[in-house]
Amino acid sequence: ITEIVSLKNQLETIQQLNEKYAAGLAQICLHKTMFNDLKGVVACSPETKRVFEMAAQVAKVDSTVFLTGESGVGKEVITNVIHQLSHRSQGPLIKISCGAIPESLLESELFGYEAGAFTGARKQGKPGMFELADKGTLFLDEIGDISTNLQVKLLRVLQSREVMRVGGLKMIGVDVRIVAATNKDLLKMVKAGKFREDFYYRLNVVSIDIPPLRARREDIPLLAWNFLETLNQKYHLKKSFSAGVIDKFILYNWPGNIRELENVVERMVVMTDDNELGVNHLPESIRMYTGQDEEVSYFQEPLPLKTAVERFEKDLIKKALIKYKSTRKAARSLMVDHSTIVRKVKRYNLTNWMKQD
Repeated sequence: ITEIVSLKNQLETIQQLNEKYAAGLAQICLHKTMFNDLKGVVACSPETKRVFEMAAQVAKVDSTVFLTGESGVGKEVITNVIHQLSHRSQGPLIKISCGAIPESLLESELFGYEAGAFTGARKQGKPGMFELADKGTLFLDEIGDISTNLQVKLLRVLQSREVMRVGGLKMIGVDVRIVAATNKDLLKMVKAGKFREDFYYRLNVVSIDIPPLRARREDIPLLAWNFLETLNQKYHLKKSFSAGVIDKFILYNWPGNIRELENVVERMVVMTDDNELGVNHLPESIRMYTGQDEEVSYFQEPLPLKTAVERFEKDLIKKALIKYKSTRKAARSLMVDHSTIVRKVKRYNLTNWMKQD
């Protein structure tokens, strides 16, 4: 029994090291290609690599970029990549969350104000975000939360590349690259009359949709180890994950996306004295998650039947591979031939999840 326990511990250690080395190798390969010397770039899945490739391509020009995706998917990281790879990289990168500032103050924050423009204004006035971002990039996060009145003024700035401070009398030219982001369906808001159509199309010059973390699970081990390594360096620790933790991470649905994953890793690090972070250290919501009660969400909107079937089939095979870690066992659970699973794994580019057996 002692020998069996020892072998089991050795196997878990080897699996843990394999995951860590695989994550590190993927990171090295990525950095050696297009995104050398960029911070915050973590990509393993084809979906994420495609997003970064689009960001690198659009960085070559000054077109307005429109980032869409759920909260926490990494829109700020994509903005950093676009800025760092552009000819504006030596200029400022100014970020503002439009939803976090009251409407009454947002206009003066964006455009600035002159001395005495309103009660409480500085005597010398203040430049706005557009002026501060001159020769650089301005990131407008949560753009869907701004009022229709302010949309009109922003549209004018995007067209003329000039701003007028609140209480001012002259136009000020600005040379700014705009990156806007939202987690809302702006096209639906346009149809409902809650967002101006002309402003929407002015923003939507180059659109990059960032998929949620549950749609690119290959990234999860790499992201988790990256967050852990950062925290180890920050707090001078030597913590690591046990083999089962990464499995739980991959299975979980991550409604809060990358931000939630980062918070969970930090919570485990600061709340655990052990150097090895095990399944018992996970929050209960993740530890007890099985995925069995998850509702299929592919069909919230009409789409071609063939596409819907392929999406469902791909996700079903991926879940079977995650659960059984064997193509043969996955085939048995899905009641199909082993050759069928192997063929579809290659078709849907699920080879990272496949264990040859």
